[in-house]
Parts: sequence; C-alpha cells; structure tokens
Amino acid sequence: MEKYRPLNTEIANEELVNRYAHVLPSSMIDLWRTKGLGKYNDGLIEVVNPDDFQDDLERILGRKAPNYVPIAITGFGELFYFRKLTAVDEDVCVFDPHYNQIETCVWSLTDFFNGYLCDDNIIKEVLRAELFKASLKKTGPLDKNEIFFFVPALALGGTESIEFVQKGNCQVHLRVLFQL
Repeated sequence: MEKYRPLNTEIANEELVNRYAHVLPSSMIDLWRTKGLGKYNDGLIEVVNPDDFQDDLERILGRKAPNYVPIAITGFGELFYFRKLTAVDEDVCVFDPHYNQIETCVWSLTDFFNGYLCDDNIIKEVLRAELFKASLKKTGPLDKNEIFFFVPALALGGTESIEFVQKGNCQVHLRVLFQL
C-alpha cells in the first residue's frame, strides 16, 4: 500500500482486532494497527471497519458468512471483502453495487494490497482515478463512509460522467442500489 497515503485514519482498537484476528491474516491486522482504518489517497480507497459493513455484505450474499469480512470500499462504492475459504485458502472479492455483480479479484490478501490495488490499470479502470479526482474537485472531500455515486444510478441507465456525480453515505447508497 505504498502507493496510498493515509488521510484521517484511526488505529483500530484492540476489541476490533480481537474480534477479527481469527479470520483475517496478520497482514490485515498489522495494517489496522500501523496505518489504520480510514481513507487513503483522499478516499480513492477506504479501509473500513468490518462491523460497519457486515450486515450489508450478508444482505448482498443472502446469508450469514462468518469467514467473509468487508475490508475496503472504493470512492464509488465497490465493496471489497476477504474470504477465508479453508485453513490455507483465501481470496478477495468485490461487490459492484452499480450492476449487482460479484467477482474474485485475487487469491490472497497480500496480493490485493501489494499487487491489485497498486496496478495502474486497476487504479484507472476499477477505482476510476480520473473521475474520482474530478468528483473531489466538484463536490469536495469525502467524509468517513461517504462515497461518490451516480444519479440516476448506473443500473437504471445512468452514465459514468462528472455531471451525474453526487456524494453521500455509502451504507445508505448501497442499500438503495441493492433494493433496485
């Protein structure tokens, strides 16, 4: 995550760490303890408190999934989550709320932070870096758990264009998109 500078992050408390230490790899716990939860690169990506998004993830999946943990959200609301599949197998998936799609990104959390999120094509295409910068300029910085979204929603025929960008609470927006 050297490509990402923290902004308004907070170190995770021990209660949160203890709640997820049995599921998450030590690298994630170390990130929480050293860099913290919060926005990176002005909110291009936000490392989230899983407690804030666990209900949303379970609603998306349609079931409880104790070994699935929300870990990050993009500036446009795509939710990344870690899956502990077996004692040695893991991956990171992304839920795209705009089109109600889930896909596997990478097969390890380390590769997610040190490879996937650092790939220039991912930054450009998945994180929408140019549109993100324009959105910051248009609406100002994002607060905690706040994202940019499109009005009308992409699923309803909206367009990924700066004139249709607004910002708001990501949990509210995820729930609205899920209901579509």
